[in-house]
Amino acid sequence: MFNNIDKALEGKGNNEETKRLADLEKIEFDVMQNLADKIKEDFERETKDKPRSFMDWLKSKPTEYFKRIELAKGGRIGFASGNGVADGDKEKAALGKRVRELMDEGFEMGEAVRKAMSEGYANGGRIGKGTE
Repeated sequence: MFNNIDKALEGKGNNEETKRLADLEKIEFDVMQNLADKIKEDFERETKDKPRSFMDWLKSKPTEYFKRIELAKGGRIGFASGNGVADGDKEKAALGKRVRELMDEGFEMGEAVRKAMSEGYANGGRIGKGTE
């Protein structure tokens, strides 16, 4: 096979933006990890004495629980400033449903919660464009 390139182009710049984006991605991952760990920890602590399903536990949580966690994680889109949902049970059900789907695919509970939260199910569904 012939190579039609006469001369390789030199790289320009110092990859500063790439490094910055990688740092931001790591921070976001760490935040999501901490959030999922907190939910898993709360679930395990609260269901230790009286076992129940994750979905039942999730439905029992008041909306303020999710607001508190959202504010604590300091994400780019806060619960109060997001699109929100009119039905608190609906938002819990969306997260729980996605977590169950991910667990059926082989994820451990903590991993499934992290993944569902990172997909935007923490606020009752995927985040849409043009909501502002």
